[in-house]
Amino acid sequence: MANTVIQGWQKKKIYAIANALGFTDRNDKENDILHMIVHSQTGKLSIRELTSYEANMIIAYLEKQQNHSIHDVMSQGQKKKCWQLMYELQSLDAVPNPAPVGMRLAGIIERQFNVKSTPHRVFNHLSKEDGNRLIEILKNYIHSAERKYMN
Repeated sequence: MANTVIQGWQKKKIYAIANALGFTDRNDKENDILHMIVHSQTGKLSIRELTSYEANMIIAYLEKQQNHSIHDVMSQGQKKKCWQLMYELQSLDAVPNPAPVGMRLAGIIERQFNVKSTPHRVFNHLSKEDGNRLIEILKNYIHSAERKYMN
């Protein structure tokens, strides 16, 4: 059973859960979050390449992501504070940065937390604890920008 090819129902289940989580991107199917998960878990680049066993591993991982408690995610207050800090950081740019604030925030989250982040789903993979860390990171960016601004 471990070496059998992925079954049709397994593909459908993987895509259904991934769609519900916002892990798929119709415009960039090869680089969406789902395919990054598949590659990191199995080393394979395509869902079609998975064995039945690997597909079950991916399904279990996605179901675990789906069942995250609502209490574990960042609060609205934390999200609001992050946006406030990002706009403050933008106001301190010595040279105007053409990147939108959402893209900049997504980049910071990707670098600091090693999770895929997009401007449309910026805080998707962050817990309340991560939210507190992100706020402190942004405050440090602001302090650094203020020091540069003063000089």
